[in-house]
Amino acid sequence: MSDSFESILDESISALQAGVPIEEILAETPEYATELRPLLYAATVLADPNPRLLPEERKSALRAEYMKQVADLPAITTPTLNEKAQAIFRIIKRRLNRKAVLSDLVTVTITIILTLFMAVLILTYVARDTLPGDFLYGFQRASENVQFSLTFNEAQRAVLADQFNQRRLAEIEQLIEQNRAAIVQFRGILETKGENLWIIEGRTIFLPTDVILAGQPQEGDEVEVIGLLRTNNVLVADTIKVIE
Repeated sequence: MSDSFESILDESISALQAGVPIEEILAETPEYATELRPLLYAATVLADPNPRLLPEERKSALRAEYMKQVADLPAITTPTLNEKAQAIFRIIKRRLNRKAVLSDLVTVTITIILTLFMAVLILTYVARDTLPGDFLYGFQRASENVQFSLTFNEAQRAVLADQFNQRRLAEIEQLIEQNRAAIVQFRGILETKGENLWIIEGRTIFLPTDVILAGQPQEGDEVEVIGLLRTNNVLVADTIKVIE
């Protein structure tokens, strides 16, 4: 039922209540006469202050007229599949205008951004206590790299780098306590340089014959170590690089 029909129905009922005959009301809106007639007859019956006092002849006439008008209304049929498809197509067509598409696009974009932001926050919180070899450890390192990349002050970058390195050293200690093997990475001062055993940042590092040495590490140099911490607490170096 459209808004215009509802407005006309309200006006017609108001006129009926004011005493205007039904036929005069219908004459003012001939295009809606078929729909209005049974409704106005029903309103006449319902509006009677004491319907028991209504003469039987009038009630019978109103009932007969109402039923006649109801019978004249078009039958309600079940829409076919084609009609349903056309209705859906019309709805989609109304939505496929520039304003609606842009509105939907903005809504979807904002929803995706907020969802990703919340996911990052949750994963960052969950991954903060992970160790090398844990499922979310890579996410912890990635969040550190992002944080470091977004820091442009050199002094603050140096502080961050030291914080992250202290975290790497603490992770090694936890792995040793738990007797776990994992790939580890840290920075430190080369304190003692032997033939195949070096001491870096107080930790003994075993150098296999295929170790990769970047630069010419000397005692006193700051180096970066990537290696395998075995379950027997032996740290086998894979790469040792001098930090310039």
